[in-house]
Amino acid sequence: MSKEFLAKGKRGQVYVYKSSVDGKDVCVKELNPDTKAMGVLENEARFLKLANTHGIGPKLLAEAHDKVVMEFVQGERILDFLERSPKTGIVKVLKDSLNQARTLDEIGVNKFELTNPYKHIIVNKDKPVMIDFERCKNTRKPKNVTQLIQFFTSGKVSRILKEKNMVLDADELRDLAKKYKETYDKKLFSEIKSEIK
Repeated sequence: MSKEFLAKGKRGQVYVYKSSVDGKDVCVKELNPDTKAMGVLENEARFLKLANTHGIGPKLLAEAHDKVVMEFVQGERILDFLERSPKTGIVKVLKDSLNQARTLDEIGVNKFELTNPYKHIIVNKDKPVMIDFERCKNTRKPKNVTQLIQFFTSGKVSRILKEKNMVLDADELRDLAKKYKETYDKKLFSEIKSEIK
């Protein structure tokens, strides 16, 4: 099994271990030796384990005080996916991402990076997979759906979607997201999803 460096962030650094036995690569996150943040990997493992119980995130395989081992998600970053995919695939991925964000809202977990998730959502065969759970927090007022709507209606995404003949009503979506954030109402969430078409 060979080891390859994948990425380095402020708190962690990530390696991929390529398997020649069963073909299943694994991803190992270790603490960035330069970070002063405490409990980074413990937080990642805790929230990834919780997310996994709801079908969200890469599968957690093992954890220790100095590393977290999870399945390696093959795929492309969400912006790259949006740029090269047809409208039908895009609608599916945006709605699936919203469903996952809604689930996180329902269990009181805030993921934080979803306003600009270009590194935090990997699309594998039209299936969005949220990664990086190290900054998650429990809160009574999570903003995952709201953050994603900000991303979907941002200038960059809007331009990409327009090229695919998808024009989202940014004002309507933001207004719905604002109302949703007050009550987390199921009907309002359905209205948000119905705008993605």
